[in-house]
Amino acid sequence: MSTVLGLDPGKTTGWSIWYYDSITPLRPIEHGQIAGGVEGFISWWGDINYDYEFDEVVSESYRLDGRTPKPDVTPLRIEGALAVLWPEVVYQPNTYKAIVTDERIKALGLWWPGQQHARDSLRHAWARMKHLKHMPTLLAGGWGPKRKPVA
Repeated sequence: MSTVLGLDPGKTTGWSIWYYDSITPLRPIEHGQIAGGVEGFISWWGDINYDYEFDEVVSESYRLDGRTPKPDVTPLRIEGALAVLWPEVVYQPNTYKAIVTDERIKALGLWWPGQQHARDSLRHAWARMKHLKHMPTLLAGGWGPKRKPVA
């Protein structure tokens, strides 16, 4: 069994922990949101690592693209902390999470009301499994192989 931590860093950081194996699709263990920016994240990291051992950490990567005059750089500060806490983190652009739509999350029974940032961490974990072509997760998420209709 492998354990994945999905992160959506920010002033409020969303997180979700998942497990899967060669025949089991991604399954939730726990999720939540962390207040307090980078300080809150570092404190949370110290607590969560006593309870779980992760095989992989996947996180949104923040991009300064010039569209916002005074951008909040909290996600960049959290990425800096992650560089020390988990150097092998897998980063994804925010566009990756778009493949895991609200409709898909609801169909999977994983809609967490009032937890937008936690849902975004879910999107990153599921997008990672899709990228890895983990077939049990692809089938569970409705991304299975396209079949030709039988005549």
